Amino acid sequence: MNESQYQGTVLGLAVGDSLGNPAEFLSRKQIQKMFGAEGITDFVKLPESEFDSEVFSNSLELSGHPPGTFTDDTQMSIAVAEALLESQSHDVDTVMSAVARRFVEWSRSEDNDRAPGDTCMQGCANLAKGTHWSGAGVSDSKGCGSAMRVSPIGLFYEDLDKVSEIARASSLLTHGHDAAVAGAEAAAMMAALALRGLAPAGIFDEVAKTCGPSSQEFAQVWQKVPEVLHLPPEQVLVDQVLGESWVADEAVASAMYCFWKHPDDFCAAVLMAINTDGDSDSIGAITGSIVGARLGLEAIPTAWCRQVEASKYLHELGTRLWNGRRKSDR
Repeated sequence: MNESQYQGTVLGLAVGDSLGNPAEFLSRKQIQKMFGAEGITDFVKLPESEFDSEVFSNSLELSGHPPGTFTDDTQMSIAVAEALLESQSHDVDTVMSAVARRFVEWSRSEDNDRAPGDTCMQGCANLAKGTHWSGAGVSDSKGCGSAMRVSPIGLFYEDLDKVSEIARASSLLTHGHDAAVAGAEAAAMMAALALRGLAPAGIFDEVAKTCGPSSQEFAQVWQKVPEVLHLPPEQVLVDQVLGESWVADEAVASAMYCFWKHPDDFCAAVLMAINTDGDSDSIGAITGSIVGARLGLEAIPTAWCRQVEASKYLHELGTRLWNGRRKSDR
């Protein structure tokens, strides 16, 4: 593994998130109607005229931002990364206390205008009131909000058991359902294993073995992935198959599908992830982080790396995680 892979993970997440931003809350048919038969192929902004429909109401907060703007997915991932770098610890309580502070700061920030999830905001409100991180999350929520933000954990620890432990704990700040906890663990493991060069089949098997036993709901969706690889995304990334990814088990399974279909082509994997029904930015963020971890920064188009919001900071964050991980493992 090398610095480029760390930068590729961070930039890959942000680019996937930003590309999927305008497609969130849209169906595949709506995306194609608005952007053409191929859907979104570059950073775009939702046309203002489309905001007449109620379906776009959740995106109104994003309408004033330029193409390349990322969402709360990247913002919360940044919070996790900065907490890891701040704490430089393997102790769960120390790390989670740092994450909690960062989440509360983010929740109160004027930059928190990217349609954040209700569960994430409730968890942050509980943390702000002094609730211990282990009990702050919504116990019955299995939304994908805790899975979308954990790739920095997969970068930071050499020990895969520690990756699992920290990722699972990180879900509890906002999402307490066992499928959400398993989904966060899986997403972090996927980044960590892609960083190590495992092939998609190997990553799938390791996640099934490590994460499946803790959640039957997660395991049921995860096991579908190899069974549907022969099918096109319009038949897979839909309700009743892998789902629309509003929940954690569906989001990580959908990202695994896109990665497995195009493990060596960042653009193909991410564009497949975002041009679909449901939570396009979160599928894009998770997929982008995995392919970026596998292939490195060079696999991501230079124009996207330059045009994505906070480009310079994200490049530097990848380098800081690379340096911080090596320091933490000494």
